[in-house]
Amino acid sequence: MKTVSFCSLGCRVNQYEIQAIRERFVNGGYTEVAFGKKCDFCIINTCAVTKESEKKSRNAISRASRCSAGVIVTGCYGELCRLTGNMPANVMWCGGCSMRDRIFEICEGASAEYRIKTSYELLNIGTTGALPNERYRAYVKIEDGCNGRCAYCVIPKLRGRSYNRSESDILAECERLIQDGVSELIFTGIEVSDYGSTALGRLIKKAAEIEGVKRIRLGSLNPNTVTKDFVRIIKETPAFCRHLHLSVQSASDGVLKTMRRPYGKKKLYEVVDMLYSEIPEIMISADMISGFPGETQSDFEESLSFVKEARLMHVHAFPFSPRPFTEAATMPNKVLEQVKKARNAAIIEQSEQNKRDIARSLLGKKIELLIEKNENSRACGHTGGFMEACVANSNKAAGEYVQCVVTGFDGALICEEIK
Repeated sequence: MKTVSFCSLGCRVNQYEIQAIRERFVNGGYTEVAFGKKCDFCIINTCAVTKESEKKSRNAISRASRCSAGVIVTGCYGELCRLTGNMPANVMWCGGCSMRDRIFEICEGASAEYRIKTSYELLNIGTTGALPNERYRAYVKIEDGCNGRCAYCVIPKLRGRSYNRSESDILAECERLIQDGVSELIFTGIEVSDYGSTALGRLIKKAAEIEGVKRIRLGSLNPNTVTKDFVRIIKETPAFCRHLHLSVQSASDGVLKTMRRPYGKKKLYEVVDMLYSEIPEIMISADMISGFPGETQSDFEESLSFVKEARLMHVHAFPFSPRPFTEAATMPNKVLEQVKKARNAAIIEQSEQNKRDIARSLLGKKIELLIEKNENSRACGHTGGFMEACVANSNKAAGEYVQCVVTGFDGALICEEIK
């Protein structure tokens, strides 16, 4: 019996892709073993969005090479290795962001010496073996690549231009997943907004009509996607979770212009104000970069003020990391590392304070919780607003929904089940 292990780093798209690849191997007769255990093949889906991501990818490859007869590298770090010619040692095959649908055949001995136009449509999930750990929740990839020209981002270079999956193909996969026990769908992509605001709204409406769908979420959105019509659709769709994650990066007009982001500070506040006005219970989270070249203390304080005033429930914050093949890598006026880290920490602390304030506002209110784990009768998961929550003395299992009342906060909402 042949054995295989899997490791996926980085974004939700990578998580989707590794599930699709895993399904092919499981259905092809392979036995999956834990990453780090001895196996015939180890498939690593890598990330290169930051220097730290590259480091984690290299470490995973090194670890795999010590226990696997054949290491297969795919994903953005693999593509970066291909472009630079700096291929990692002890790797049987490095396909970067191409030919992911052919990895099974390559491990079975098929030739890898050819290229195909796109492997995108052939990667899909939804049958037995695809979701071994979270049968109740699934990522659904709706697009790949990015048409953006952001000065700091190498991903368009590695993934290519945006390519939208057909609506019918997406909905067919959603139906397979729901039939297989999933109840929460997360539409994801390298740049979800490239799917288009109108098309995305229509997709949400149609997915919500599938019997068995309880929750729908989205990956990170460009603020320009959040139009009046889009907000109306998510407001009128009960299955759409009351949470949006915005790709903000900065709230300084000067920094946003240098980054080449397609919006300004005014637009950010307009979007947030519209969301809270139309859907008062919505939770908002965001991506933010600290210490972009040329960012002054005043620029940073504008971003920090936005985090507070927009009441961001969570911020995926990270210090600027120069990437090869990007304009920002050679920009002058670099911000000192210690300053970048201090600014990043301040943004995270403000978002944590926001979360504490939001938790206080929820005391005594009813919420619905999707259980993700239950250890020693303490059942934990996420609310529709994507806040972590736990219920004591509960016999609910992962995948079940529970109605409860918020009674406290200890980093997560403390809840009491409504019997």
